[in-house]
Amino acid sequence: MRGLLLVACAAAFQAPAPRQPSALVRRATCTPAEANKVVNLAKQAIGRDAGVKDALGALQRVENILGSGSPAPGAVAVSFSASFRRQGNPFKLAFGKEAGTTKVANRGSNVSQIKARADGGKLVSCSIQMDGGWGRTIN
Repeated sequence: MRGLLLVACAAAFQAPAPRQPSALVRRATCTPAEANKVVNLAKQAIGRDAGVKDALGALQRVENILGSGSPAPGAVAVSFSASFRRQGNPFKLAFGKEAGTTKVANRGSNVSQIKARADGGKLVSCSIQMDGGWGRTIN
């Protein structure tokens, strides 16, 4: 009798069986070729924008693609990081073999995260986080 009571109590505290979703969910995926096309569109737009060059410098290379997807049919959104390099001001060397020649100092490189979205093969939006996500962006 005692064993039957334990089995009845254990059956009362079981988790319900998982249910299947009632509607099909479309996954937001895109192919790597579609993601690369959006990255190339964003690189071209960044290269043409003088404001980006003044703020961050010249785009050197894309470091890696962080994520990509298709938020709507025909649209592709990609998040990637890229490195930028700024040139310093020219200065004249005062000492050494090359005294009197003008050189340009490099100010190092900056890696920024870029979010780009294309719809129908055209770039719709491109935003660059200048300071690692602390609020300064270039659109």
